[in-house]
Amino acid sequence: MPRQSGLKFSLCCLVGSLLWQGLAVGQVDDAAVQMVIDALKGDDPAMQSAAISLVREMPGEEVTKALAEQLPNLTPTAQVQLLAALADRGDKAALPAVVEAADYEDESVRIAALQAMARLGDASSVELLVSRAATSTGAEQRAARESLYRLRGKEIDKTILSSISSETDPKVKVELIKAVSERNIVEGVKICFNSARDADVKIQRESIKALKVIATPMYLPELVKLVLDVPSESVRSEVEKIVAAEARKIDEQGKRVEVVLAALPGAMDLKSRCSLLSVLGKIGDDAALPVLREALADSEAEVRATAIRALSDWPNAKPLTDLQKVAKDSKIKLHQILALRGYVRLISLDDKRSASEILVMYKEAMELAPNTAEKKRVLSGLANTQSLEVLQMAAWYLDNDALKQEAAVAVVKIAGGIHKNYPNECKELLMKIIGSTDNDALREQAQELINQIGEAGK
Repeated sequence: MPRQSGLKFSLCCLVGSLLWQGLAVGQVDDAAVQMVIDALKGDDPAMQSAAISLVREMPGEEVTKALAEQLPNLTPTAQVQLLAALADRGDKAALPAVVEAADYEDESVRIAALQAMARLGDASSVELLVSRAATSTGAEQRAARESLYRLRGKEIDKTILSSISSETDPKVKVELIKAVSERNIVEGVKICFNSARDADVKIQRESIKALKVIATPMYLPELVKLVLDVPSESVRSEVEKIVAAEARKIDEQGKRVEVVLAALPGAMDLKSRCSLLSVLGKIGDDAALPVLREALADSEAEVRATAIRALSDWPNAKPLTDLQKVAKDSKIKLHQILALRGYVRLISLDDKRSASEILVMYKEAMELAPNTAEKKRVLSGLANTQSLEVLQMAAWYLDNDALKQEAAVAVVKIAGGIHKNYPNECKELLMKIIGSTDNDALREQAQELINQIGEAGK
């Protein structure tokens, strides 16, 4: 047996014997504890490893204290191992020594101490963990955050919430609010509504992230008010998403938009009106359609553009005619393009129309498209409809140098859905694509479909 393995075996046998004797009488002999300590303080890695494994097994608070007191006397490597073992013991008697180790010079030791606090810490540990999370970086910051999120005890959440005030250092406040989110502290919702209006943008953003986790539909009035109160456009956009997400949790159609519709008359400034209209689009409740249709005729161009965007994102095809009219009649090019894009998107959602009717709509969209880029968008939308008529329309553009790539993609996609019913028509067009496109991936897809058509015909 090698020397190191033999020493490790001898230590385990000797200490193990003393350990079992101690277990029989309810305490561990001091000699066993001292042998483990001596091994930890030594320079033999095998002996240290054996000692660490025994640390986890030796019972008693006094043993914990005796071992924890040795932390300053060990090498950084042994300190890290002992801190992990003390954490596994779960005895909070080690906490004072662990807190002290969190300030040691060696970073690996500080990280191990912070990690140990997840198991050993209590409400008194919140301040240290939050402070370290706010002031450190990298692995040390991650360790502090993770332990803060994992701390257990009735008073932890209360301590976190009570630490958030207007006087709290901004960096510390950000970490406390992160903890509210990560720990799902629902009692912190009002605090987060207040801090979402903080002058510090980082605190605003973190509070809104927390609200995304802990807010519920019952807080829709406060969330809508927050949309109107937040000055930053990017932050306000995030609140709009939360309002929409919470509103969509309401089962009853019409109820989802009640709060937003009630707030609209009081939204006097342009940005507030546009925000609420944007929220209506994100919710997608048909009860909001009359308001959005009215907004299409608003005197403010920005309001009209917002209404167009909202209707373009609708979950069904009901605003199709409204967008078609704007795309045809608007004198503002941006509005025309936005409406056309929405119109093309909604065509594919309209499953009540016949293939011939849909074909007419796509042809009209191509005529309305003001440039090549928008025609490409129409072809992309065309690919979502699977019919022979639409396939033939897409194929017509295979000879157009500016549009042939998008047309080929559309043909392959449509053929993938209808080749069983129209094998000859699809095969002819797919062969044309193979002979003309430079896109290897597209050529492979076309060939695969041709192979499928051939196999089906056998």
